[in-house]
Amino acid sequence: MAIPSNKPQNRILLFGGIIFALLAGVVVYLAVSKGAGSPSSSQNATPTTPVVVASSPIQAGTQISASEVSLTAFPTADLPSTYFTSTSGVLGKTASEDIVKGSVITQAMALSPGSAGGSVSTGPGGLFTISEGYVALAVPAHGSTADTSVDQMTVGYFIQPGDQIDIIADLGGPTSNSHAIGYVFQDVPVLDVGYAQTSNPNPSPSASAAPTVTLQAPAYFVVEMPRNQATMMTAILTGTFSVPPSAAPSPSTSSSSSSSATTPTSNPPVVLKYVLRPTTEYGTFTTSGGKTTFAPDIIPPSSYVVNPPADSLVTPQSLSQALGG
Repeated sequence: MAIPSNKPQNRILLFGGIIFALLAGVVVYLAVSKGAGSPSSSQNATPTTPVVVASSPIQAGTQISASEVSLTAFPTADLPSTYFTSTSGVLGKTASEDIVKGSVITQAMALSPGSAGGSVSTGPGGLFTISEGYVALAVPAHGSTADTSVDQMTVGYFIQPGDQIDIIADLGGPTSNSHAIGYVFQDVPVLDVGYAQTSNPNPSPSASAAPTVTLQAPAYFVVEMPRNQATMMTAILTGTFSVPPSAAPSPSTSSSSSSSATTPTSNPPVVLKYVLRPTTEYGTFTTSGGKTTFAPDIIPPSSYVVNPPADSLVTPQSLSQALGG
C-alpha cells in the first residue's frame, strides 16, 4: 500500500513558523525600543517637588481643613518663594485670600491665628494682622526720578504680601552734597500691596481655571513697623523736619543746634530701594501671654538697628544718629 505524501502539511507548518518568528521579532523589537527609551525619558523629565495645593476652592477668612488640601508634585522651577511640604503645616490656619483649586499654598495665604498680632484688618489682598506694639504704614512704591521708578524700587514688581524687605535710603544732610546711604530699616514685613486700579488687579478666577501670575506695577506697600520707626519713615518720606513749639529744646541747648533742628535740611532723606530678603533671613513671630511680638533678623552693622521703641520726635540729628549716620 502507498504512503500518502505530507509535503503540503509541511509547507503549512513552515509558513506558520516563519510568521510566528516574524511576530515574535516585532514584539521583542518594540519591547527593546521601549526599554531603551525609558532612561532617556526619565533623564529629560521635569524635576518636581511635593507641595501642598488646594484640592478645592478655599474662601478668604476661613480655617483650612484637611479635606481642602493635598500633596501634589509640582514643577520645582515654577514654585513660589514660599510653600508647604506637609499638609499639617496649613491645617487650622486662616486663608488670607480666596485660594483657587490647584493653587500652591504659600505662607502668605495661610496665616496662623495670632501669628502676627491680635489686630486683623482686611485689605485689597485679603486679611492681614498687626503685631503688638507695631502699626501698619502705607509707603509709596516709587519716587519721582528715573532711578526711583516703581520697577527699580520694587524688585521688578516681585514684592508680594508676606514678604519681608529691607529699605535702603539716602539720609541726606545739611548741604546739597550731603549723602549717607545705607540699610536704614531691616526685616520689614509687607502686609499688603496696593494698586492704582480701582478694581482688584488679581481677581480670583473660577475654580476650574489654572492659577496664573501677573506682574503689575504697585502704587504702595502696607508695611508693619514699630511705632517709633513709623515716625522716622514718615520723616524720610516727607523730607521736611520741624520741632513744634511744645517740644522746643531746653535752655541748655545751644542756639545753633536749636536753629538746625527747626530748619529743613538742604538735602532731605529719600528712599532709594526696597529689597527682598531670602526666606531664611525672615524674622519670627512669637506669641506669649496672649500677645505676639516680632523679632526681626538684623544683619550687621548693628548701628542701623532703631532702638529704643518708645515714641519720640524726629529731627535731622536724631534721625541720622538713630539710623547710623
